[in-house]
Amino acid sequence: HVESETPELLDLRRTLVQMLLVEGNHFCPSCEKSGKCMLQGLAYDLGVMSPHFPQYFSKREVDATHPDMLLDFNRCILCELCVRASAEVDKKNVFSLSGRGNTKHLICNSESGKLGDTNLAATDKAANVCPVGVILHKRHGFEVPYGRRRFDTAPISDNPVQYAPVKEQV
Repeated sequence: HVESETPELLDLRRTLVQMLLVEGNHFCPSCEKSGKCMLQGLAYDLGVMSPHFPQYFSKREVDATHPDMLLDFNRCILCELCVRASAEVDKKNVFSLSGRGNTKHLICNSESGKLGDTNLAATDKAANVCPVGVILHKRHGFEVPYGRRRFDTAPISDNPVQYAPVKEQV
């Protein structure tokens, strides 16, 4: 018998989500992915409603060189979904990860390092798999009104964690 919803595991999950939220520049209310972001949905399910750790404002650029797509590297959680989708599904190898530890980051596999110099198409799996809003379609932001977004109407999990948010530590 495997238990995956123990209080200890839920606390560890909450801590990991809190760390991911402050490591990148995740400002949910102003993000185009708000309401359909997997990280935001997990945070809500785990009762994470405010930062627990100091914000780490990393200096990562935004790449708008592609005619149809935008990359906001600030939001990347290094999940590698785009890397795998590009390599395994699209057979293009547009993305990869570079560096180690806290310098690890997403890169575009082009001579210039810019998305506009890759063969990524807006219809590629890699262009549509990002769970947090790193890879965004241009001219398509905020199309779904508040209240009708994915996680406004249904929780991220089929069986959401049911408990009150953790009290703030002062």
